Amino acid sequence: MSRHLLAEAHRFLDWAREQGAELDGTDHSVWFVQGVLESMAQDNGEEPSLRAVKCLAYAVYLAELLAGTCRDVRCVVDGVGMNLRSVLAVREGGPVQFPLAWVRSCIDDPCGGNVGFTFAGALRDFGEDGRAAAMYAQLKQFDESRAR
Repeated sequence: MSRHLLAEAHRFLDWAREQGAELDGTDHSVWFVQGVLESMAQDNGEEPSLRAVKCLAYAVYLAELLAGTCRDVRCVVDGVGMNLRSVLAVREGGPVQFPLAWVRSCIDDPCGGNVGFTFAGALRDFGEDGRAAAMYAQLKQFDESRAR
C-alpha cells in the first residue's frame, strides 16, 4: 500500500468535508460522490493533477466506506510512492471491488458508469443484501424522477 497516496487522499477528503462535502460515511453519501463525478465529467478544464487527486480521494472514500461497513472487507491502495495503480475493496478469499475503476468510468460516461449502482452491487457481493436493496430502490426512484 502506498502510504503517500493514502495520505494525499485523506488530506483532500478532509479539505472537502471542511468545504461542506456530504462525506459522512453513510450509503447516502455515495450519491454525493456520484454528483461530484458527474460534475467532473463536464469540466474538462480542471488541472490534471487536481483531477488525479480527486479520483484517488473519491475511490479511497468508497473503498473505505465498504471496508468500514462490510464484514472482513479492507481498503487497499496499490501503488508505489505517488504512482497509483488501483484502489480496491477486498475480502480475503472473496470478492474484490475496484472503486478507482468506478470513479474513472463515471467521469468517462456519467450515465453508464453510475457509482451508486456499482456500489449497490458491491454491497450485495459483500453480503449486505438489505443495504444493496435500499440503494437499488433509491436508484430506481432517482431514474423515475429524471424520466418525468
